[in-house]
Amino acid sequence: MNNLETASSKPCQYYRYSNRESVVTEWDLVCDNVAKKSNIQAVLAFGKFIGGLLFGSISDIYGRKFAFNLAALIYMFSGPSAALIDSYVLFLFARFLIGVAGSGLYETSYTILTELTSGKTRTLLCLLMNMSYPIGYILTSIIAYYIRPWRKLLLVLSLPIFGLLIQCWFLPESPKWLLSQGRKKQALMTMAKLVPSVVNTDIDNNDKDNVQIKMTKKSNGKCMEFLSAYTSLFSTLDLSAKTVISLFCGLSCGLSYYVIALNGDNITADRYVYVALSGIFEGVSYVFTVPLLIYVGRKKAVSCLFFLSGILQLILFAIPQEKVNILLCVTLVARFFVSALFSTIVLFISELYPTIIRNTGIGMLLTFSQIGSIIAPYIVDILGAKAWYIPSTVCGALSVFVSSLILMLPETRKTVLPNTLEEMKNINSVKLSNCFKF
Repeated sequence: MNNLETASSKPCQYYRYSNRESVVTEWDLVCDNVAKKSNIQAVLAFGKFIGGLLFGSISDIYGRKFAFNLAALIYMFSGPSAALIDSYVLFLFARFLIGVAGSGLYETSYTILTELTSGKTRTLLCLLMNMSYPIGYILTSIIAYYIRPWRKLLLVLSLPIFGLLIQCWFLPESPKWLLSQGRKKQALMTMAKLVPSVVNTDIDNNDKDNVQIKMTKKSNGKCMEFLSAYTSLFSTLDLSAKTVISLFCGLSCGLSYYVIALNGDNITADRYVYVALSGIFEGVSYVFTVPLLIYVGRKKAVSCLFFLSGILQLILFAIPQEKVNILLCVTLVARFFVSALFSTIVLFISELYPTIIRNTGIGMLLTFSQIGSIIAPYIVDILGAKAWYIPSTVCGALSVFVSSLILMLPETRKTVLPNTLEEMKNINSVKLSNCFKF
């Protein structure tokens, strides 16, 4: 110790491990390579980012079912591949494809469910669909506890992916999308399978909006059609405001969700217990949102959830790191509200857009949520190493800010979903006076 100041230093070369059961020990993701550990989570999030961009337009142009089937096929290929690949670079590529497919599956199936239902049924079924996430979260921690080698773990977790073949075969196309494309006969046939009484329904064949949309798509070509799906999100001042607010919502939601999910080691909690408890709290939060959305309304629910989650994350700054149990409790309650946000924000935002760009709008929301999840592992691993409270403080401040933006949006509860941009003119727009409408 007396010679410490004058001693020469050696670069970190830690390579002795008690076991070889993780990607960290597989590729020595320590010392100077610690950022490569963050890359594994970040590349998955980047895949979801790209998937949100691509499948939003693919779904609006080629149909919900086509987009779902394409994402499912990518998932079935990339999931098992990640468990079998020896190369770190190829492993990252497989993780990227998993992210692309996961984003495409989620947003497409959510849109189909939204467009096939209405009222309380839409709220209940969309939240029921989200319940699969915390169930998987809890099962992952249990399976990971008993299957420690990471390759075996990924392989076991990949097997349920092939159950998507059932959905690929039986999933119906969205009748609202078929109508928006002018394919009214097919829309009627699809609805007749779901609701037999619709056979006697007379569909108006003089929808000028739909005819104009179809003619425009033919003249512009698929490439311009792909781009126009995104430019339509900013085609009016009102749509631009809704889109910008939804992007902030996605960024804040994704950042908070993944910072809390990945911050367990900085809170010094047992990672298996932390993941399992996070899944339980997430599942309970989805049940909590059902009466909240039905009786309170979308806008008030989303704004309050953002505010409460932000305040709780800011409170973590004042709690000493030695108080592990208190930190864990406050973090899990914050996780409760952030998880509730994820199950409500997609439903709320989907109801703000017309059918012809609804999936693109959801895709943009999920894309920006993945920007948050891309940043999250670096904030946790790098900034969290400097001070454990920095990740939660950043997320808390952003959530409180976004909660105020939500108040400017119109309420969508008990409203009819618009089909075209023309119908958007008859719907409440974004304005400051909405902050005082509850």
